[in-house]
Amino acid sequence: MLDDLRHSIEDLFERFKDYAEARWNLTVLNTAEKSANLASSLAATLIVLSIGSMVLLFGSIALALWIGQATGNYAAGFGWITLAYVVLTVLLVVIQKRFIKLPLLNMFIKKFYYERTDSQR
Repeated sequence: MLDDLRHSIEDLFERFKDYAEARWNLTVLNTAEKSANLASSLAATLIVLSIGSMVLLFGSIALALWIGQATGNYAAGFGWITLAYVVLTVLLVVIQKRFIKLPLLNMFIKKFYYERTDSQR
């Protein structure tokens, strides 16, 4: 009887060890998947932001030159574009927490804590 109890405890210990190892492996895989998802989203966002910045830069220069040509003063064209960016910057500073920071934070939290269902695997 004591021998059966010892075998049962050893079997229970082995099962617990296997469970703990499987649980650890699952945690590592889930963390790796979520980190990769977050990193790929960040990389895609950086690429889009880089291209968007180039479009904004060249578009701004073209608009400043067009305004300058229309007014006969290129400095005025660049001045108006600068003024528009100053107004935009002040507006963004005022609304940044509600419309920029919180939505971005929520997006990253959803990306990291997103649980896929079996139908999505």
